[in-house]
Amino acid sequence: MEKGNWRAAMKRFPFPLRLSIPAILLIFGSLLSLVSFQREITLSYRHTEEDASRQLRTLGDQTSGMLEYLFLFRQADMQAADLIISKLGSNQNIQLALLCDENNKVLLATQYELRNRIVSNTLAEKHLSDFKRVRQTISGQIILLEDKQNIQAVYPVILGTVPGEIRPSKVGILLLKYDISGWKQRSYNDALTRSLESSAVLALLCIGVWFFFYKTLTRRVVRLVEASNSLAKGELSVRAGLQGSDELAQVSAAFDQMAEKIQTDTEALQTSQASLAEAHADAIAKAEKLNRALQELQQTQAQLIQTEKMSSLGQMVAGVAHEINNPVGFIYGNLTHANNYTQDLLDLVSLYQQHCPNPASEIQEHIAAIELDFLIEDLPKILSSMNVGAERIRQIVLSLRNFSRLDEAEMKQVDIHSGIDSTLLILQNKLKADGKHQGIEVVKEYGDLPPVECYAGQLNQVFMQGKRKKKSDKM
Repeated sequence: MEKGNWRAAMKRFPFPLRLSIPAILLIFGSLLSLVSFQREITLSYRHTEEDASRQLRTLGDQTSGMLEYLFLFRQADMQAADLIISKLGSNQNIQLALLCDENNKVLLATQYELRNRIVSNTLAEKHLSDFKRVRQTISGQIILLEDKQNIQAVYPVILGTVPGEIRPSKVGILLLKYDISGWKQRSYNDALTRSLESSAVLALLCIGVWFFFYKTLTRRVVRLVEASNSLAKGELSVRAGLQGSDELAQVSAAFDQMAEKIQTDTEALQTSQASLAEAHADAIAKAEKLNRALQELQQTQAQLIQTEKMSSLGQMVAGVAHEINNPVGFIYGNLTHANNYTQDLLDLVSLYQQHCPNPASEIQEHIAAIELDFLIEDLPKILSSMNVGAERIRQIVLSLRNFSRLDEAEMKQVDIHSGIDSTLLILQNKLKADGKHQGIEVVKEYGDLPPVECYAGQLNQVFMQGKRKKKSDKM
């Protein structure tokens, strides 16, 4: 692992030493006990298999020898041979014992249902290849089966010879199937007992190692960590004070020197900070005083500029209102006469149509060209619209004159309702709905207020600014 990766791994390690060291020792002891137990089991099983193989080999040699004696020298004494096979069945570890002739026909067996049957028709069929190999070598074989719980002995038994034969042709087979599961269970129990004993010894050893580490390492590291945390929290007088000459003692001495240096420097820094804080407070007080003076100056300047702007605006509004008032008054005054004259002419046209329903063709063509019926219907509407527009312009001019109030620069009694109405009339276009904003409905609920003594022009400016701000807030 690279140095950077190792540091990153240590930063991610979340457990303290007082927990991590016992945990590591416990894990190490458990793994070691597990490996030792597994090795003990393997060795015990191996020894069990070897012991069982030796016993089965001895049993196979003895049994095959006795059977050969009976068949060669006792004229095939089947009764004695049956007795030998039956005694093998009394052995609780032997699951099966059988004797077959040279044609693989079962002569004797501990399981009586197998007698006089061909081996290929029994469960021993899978051992025919072993039978063939033993007949070829004329030597017995001990085979550990795949389940590792049984051992099989296959021994040749010479059942008879023909004069002149070099190699006997009548070779039977003795099959012994030996169960070693009980042996292995006893071996397992013995190995488990030994493993538990060794685990107990190992646990005691781990406890001793942990106690040693706790005394020499963990407790001293905890003390050093606590001193470091206290120093980080601002307790500058804390010291680790570890005794000894090992690496932790050297780290502790370096830490104490560092803490002493930090304490000295911090005290000097605090003294300097107190002086700087006093000077800073004086500077802030002077800066605030200058800032207030600057704000007052800027406010006064803004008020002067606003007053001058509004004065100029009032003069311009008053001039525009005066210039518009005369022609608007002329138009508004003559609209009534124009409406009467137009109505008289329309009445005359109506009388003419009644008394001369069939005028000349040239007159009829002209009537159709000018759309006389539409003209008679639309002309009064046009005059009415002009009257409404002229009235609207007259009211706006009056509101502008009232709003500017150049002739009322002095303080006097003013009707507040009139000033509000003039302002609303000027701002009426702003209160209507458009494509971006909804319209604003103005509800007037005036109380019975007496005239107020004030500057009328400045009061109207206040109404104007307040209504504009209210509209911007709603948008």
